[in-house]
Amino acid sequence: MRNHGKILQHDVMLGRDNELAALVARVTAARRGDTGCAILTAPSGLGKSVLLDSLLRTRVCRGMTVLRGHWGEAAGEAGAYSGLRSLFAATGTPAAHGREADAGACHPAEFLPRPGGTQRFSLPSAYPVFRRLQGHALRLMAHRPLVLVLDDAHDCDEHSLRWLDFILRRAAGRPLLVLLARRSEARLRAPEAWAGLLAQPAVSVMNLGALGTDAVGSLAEQVFGRPVHPRLARDVAAVTGGNPRTVVRLLRELRRRGASPDESVARQAVELGARMAARSVRRVLSRERAELRGAAAAVALLGPEPLKYIAVLADVDHATAEEAVTALRHAGALSPDGADVVHDSVRDALLEPLSVSQRAELHARAALLLSDAGSPAEQVARHLMELPQVGEPWMAAVLRDAAAWAEQRGAFSDAAGFLRRALEAEPDDAEVRLRLALAVTPTDPLAAAALFRAALVDVTDTTARARIAIQYAMACLTVPLPASYRAELLEALEAPRDALRNDSQTDVHLRDQVAAVLLLMGRRRTGTARREPRGPVTAPHQVRTGLSDPLQTAALGALHDALSGHSRERAVREVRRVLAAAAPVQPLWLQIVAAATLALADETADAHAALDTVLRRTADEPTSWTRVVAMTTRSTLLRRDGAVFDATAVAREAIDTVGESGSDAWMRKARAVLASALVDQGEPQRAERLLDGVSRAGTSGSAIEDQLYLYARARARWAAGHPAQALRLLRECGSAQEAAGVVNPVVAPWWAEACLILAAMRRPADGREIAEQGAERARRWGTPRALGLAALARGVLTAGRAGVDLLAESVHHLSRSPAVAECARAEYALGRALLLHGDETTARDRLRRAASLAGGCGALTLAESAGNLLVSAGGRMQGATGTPPGGLLTTTELKVAGLAVSGASNRQIAQRLFVTVRTVESHLTNVYRKLGVRRRDGLVVALRALQGRSMELPGASVLEGA
Repeated sequence: MRNHGKILQHDVMLGRDNELAALVARVTAARRGDTGCAILTAPSGLGKSVLLDSLLRTRVCRGMTVLRGHWGEAAGEAGAYSGLRSLFAATGTPAAHGREADAGACHPAEFLPRPGGTQRFSLPSAYPVFRRLQGHALRLMAHRPLVLVLDDAHDCDEHSLRWLDFILRRAAGRPLLVLLARRSEARLRAPEAWAGLLAQPAVSVMNLGALGTDAVGSLAEQVFGRPVHPRLARDVAAVTGGNPRTVVRLLRELRRRGASPDESVARQAVELGARMAARSVRRVLSRERAELRGAAAAVALLGPEPLKYIAVLADVDHATAEEAVTALRHAGALSPDGADVVHDSVRDALLEPLSVSQRAELHARAALLLSDAGSPAEQVARHLMELPQVGEPWMAAVLRDAAAWAEQRGAFSDAAGFLRRALEAEPDDAEVRLRLALAVTPTDPLAAAALFRAALVDVTDTTARARIAIQYAMACLTVPLPASYRAELLEALEAPRDALRNDSQTDVHLRDQVAAVLLLMGRRRTGTARREPRGPVTAPHQVRTGLSDPLQTAALGALHDALSGHSRERAVREVRRVLAAAAPVQPLWLQIVAAATLALADETADAHAALDTVLRRTADEPTSWTRVVAMTTRSTLLRRDGAVFDATAVAREAIDTVGESGSDAWMRKARAVLASALVDQGEPQRAERLLDGVSRAGTSGSAIEDQLYLYARARARWAAGHPAQALRLLRECGSAQEAAGVVNPVVAPWWAEACLILAAMRRPADGREIAEQGAERARRWGTPRALGLAALARGVLTAGRAGVDLLAESVHHLSRSPAVAECARAEYALGRALLLHGDETTARDRLRRAASLAGGCGALTLAESAGNLLVSAGGRMQGATGTPPGGLLTTTELKVAGLAVSGASNRQIAQRLFVTVRTVESHLTNVYRKLGVRRRDGLVVALRALQGRSMELPGASVLEGA
């Protein structure tokens, strides 16, 4: 046989280096007189016997007496002492190894009871046999070290196990090693004897699992003669079920076909491995009887455990079910954990002998069996999904429950599938139809819009229509709806204005929700309704179509407060109660609404935590629209707080996620955020090109998106050198806000930007009214960001010492807010004003701080302007204050760097931070460039060099807490 490395020389070992080394150590110890016993346990087919073969061929076993038996090979195949008969059947007297030492010695067959005995074990009756067999073993050990090897020991009789226990206790200090191999899934024939044996200190257990990715990678390295891509090792391990022989067969076939062991061949490995496993399964089943083939089909439907379900479903006995699982493991048809078949091709091969009607009948029986056994609803529903009809009431109930569980874990595609089948059974169930619309929204919002429309058509009551319309609007808020859809939606929302009474708390709550949604859509509500105090927010038992849910009332009411610039305290209080009480099955737009409200209130950490919930629950569907909306919202928060590089990365990720599946109109908000970030980085032309393909009007139901688009377009125009056009766009943004009723000063602070432009154009008088209006709204909202922007707007328009004082007030407020970039802008304005006022020393300090802050957060244009002005004023940048840890690293880059030096892979980092691997790679590239290193092993030194050896790496705590 050709040599492919020491592990593959004899088609043995197969990735069991560590296990073989441990057994060699046990043999070496036994040769020195350290009596011991090793028990190998593993599912059938994972190489227990092959590992023992490999051990016995090693050099350390030469010169030892090896007795190897297999339970059932002795005459009679059962009964007392059958295991010992198989062990000692081939041995002669000690004369075979030298001069006979004891005239009374004889072959064990002469004193072991004859085959077929079924007597119960008792020590008095067994003791004479035990003593004589002990003497025989001691005589063997007197000549050579002794190894006793017994395969399939799970079936071993009690008498044999008791003697092994007996000899281990009495041969202490002798050169004896007992090796037992047993199937981990098999029922023990003599459990009490096993318990006694395992209680001995000399006994150790070695569990052989399926080969993992690392072991498969090592084998692949030997087959290909060079390192392999981790994905190839992972996929080969999965598709082969970690079965050692199957792994080597697949790897050798890939090499024979000339495949290169890189990532590109991983898919080929999966397809080839699946075909090989399917052929193996067909070959195995073709030789088996009908009962076993039926049990194999049951395994395809249920997985290999528990055996009792397989036996019931296939109408066979337990032994036949166990035999079927064993055969499939030998064929490499089961996954490494043994929980399922390795591939759909293998499942198809197992079910191939069945007709369509037979398969449907088997699925129906499986669903009923699992339902009666109390199995999870999703497990039962998987079988119901395969039926041509789900007409029975219990089936619809299971499908609804399964959908709720799928929604809870973020698997909205699965939930939608379950709900569609439930709707087939109960076509008039309005709640199921609405839940289906909500489940479809994350992956196909336009299809969801059609479902919402159908739900509205079925309902004539004005109040009920309004409740459905609220969900419709919030689920599809950022989707470019057709004009007819939007008109119907607005009609359903506006109709309740006169119909809802003020004397009903339920009606007041519903009016609050309608008002908030209309505000988001850009439709100002005429008149004002008195805000009533709300009752306590509690988590509902389940989602209802009635939509009188207090969580939704509170969330939308808080957002209404925030957008209207009303009580910040009440908005924050209510939205926090929503987050504390929100049940997992609540629609995810609640979390996004909460994040938006908290962001306007400068509660940035809590806002990001709410978005983390959305990203975590949509992790299984990375392209879902809800996830894209959450990423876009996160990019907005990051840009507002000055994390320009982070905002750029997240906005690009959101845009790339949609790709060609949606028009540019779908990503107006993300493009607006990215454009503003590009302006900050000194690329206004790229920002304008990015916005050129985005139509402004009539493409979305969101007024906020329209305002952010105008604000970003204006900033790009000003940065490109067109202040008059920028001013026109900003005034248009202000008019859009007034028309929509959005008066919060920090939603899109056009007024502050307009004042800065008017000051630069030397037209301060034209900006004073705008600044005063902004200041009045800022005082009412009361956040440090709002107050700081108001002082900045007034300060740049005010000459002399009064202007300097206002700018100092702006720095004071903004330094207490998350708005780092705005604080840098205020520092720059203050430094410039101080220069004009003649205070060059203080001005240089302010400009130095402005350059440091702006550079640290990625506002490169502002950093450059501040640095140039500082140098012209006779200053320099050494000893700059305010630089964040890590120099110019952003917060996210610091987290990524910390996780990287803590040992996390790119995929692990992506999972911890709820981003894609591509985003992590982008961040690491920036980190390497900024720190001047090429590889991960240089990160620690570079980071410590910036802040000293005591610097805490921010990624470490993230990794530990995951």
